[in-house]
Parts: sequence; structure tokens; C-alpha cells
Amino acid sequence: MLPLRPGEQGILPPVWTLTLDTATPYLALGLFREGEGLGRVVRLGRRHEEALFDLLDELLAEVGARREEIGTLVLGEGPGSYTGIRIALAAGLGIALAQGARAYGVNSLLAAAWPFLEEGGPPLTPLFTARNRLYYGATYARREGRPVEAAPPRKLRAEELPQRGLLLDPPPDPRALYELRPFAREGVEPLYL
Repeated sequence: MLPLRPGEQGILPPVWTLTLDTATPYLALGLFREGEGLGRVVRLGRRHEEALFDLLDELLAEVGARREEIGTLVLGEGPGSYTGIRIALAAGLGIALAQGARAYGVNSLLAAAWPFLEEGGPPLTPLFTARNRLYYGATYARREGRPVEAAPPRKLRAEELPQRGLLLDPPPDPRALYELRPFAREGVEPLYL
């Protein structure tokens, strides 16, 4: 669909939402519009910056969109790798600035847990492995369709881990980032623990 020219009437096509998280060894990347779209999760270790824009171009081509049609971004804010968090935020905010798009931040742990949280079900604690036998973790539940933070993001030693409801190193989910946007605040703030 072509954009409207000055003086033309019509309905503008909905914009695409780009979701991006690089806080873990996984690159979580998605493009969604009105609930439809595609997401990719690729294990890259520490090579996010090498693959990010090529994978974005592939995804744009696959959904039939152009970068100019990105109107919203939802970025994983961490916790996780210091450099990884910075890659998503720098790339995402650069795209937002170039496109005049709005950017929102979502906790990466919540984006990893969201697909597993059942309405009214037990809380879950997603964990991202850090260094020195430490983990980044938080505990979440889903109540009335909304995320509820039962325990805030923190660093945990192995002996401090809960005995039940653990998700070890799940990748953040691109669709979860999209679904969590209504609960996010505009702007991003990296979460370094």
C-alpha cells in the first residue's frame, strides 16, 4: 500500500512494531502489526551485532514491509549481558530516531516468562545465567491478563534459587515483547544488575 499524498483521503495502513532483545545469548527479533507477524529467536552467543541488521532485513522482506513502516519499537531492557543490552538499545533507539518511531522498554525476564505464565496459575521465576554461579531472576504471575511482579529483578546465588517454578535460560520471546507493550512505559532504561 502506498502512503497518501498531501490532499488525498483515506485510511493510513497500520504501522509495524519491531521487537528486539539482545540481553542474553539469544537474539529475539520480531515484526508485528495488529497482532499478526513473525518473530525469530536465534542463538548467537556474543555475535548479536554481526547478525542483527541482516536478520532484520530478512524479516522485513518476509512480512513484506519496509523499514519506513516501523512506527513502534519494543526493546528488551535486561537484565543480562552489559554489552548485549547496549546493542538492542543502541540499534533500536537508532531505528526509532531515524523513523520517528516510539520506543518502549520491557524487562527481558518478563518477556522470557510471559509465554509460560497461565492466567491465575502459579508464579514463575525465569533465570538468566550470569557469571560466577550467579543468576539474574525475577518472579512473575499473570492476573486478569496483566503481568504481576511477585519478586523484582535481582542477582541470585545458586543456593538462593526458589525450589519450584524455575525457567532456566529461556530466551526472551519476540511476540511476548509485542504483547507486553500495553503495560510498558514509553522510553527505555537499561537494567544493569
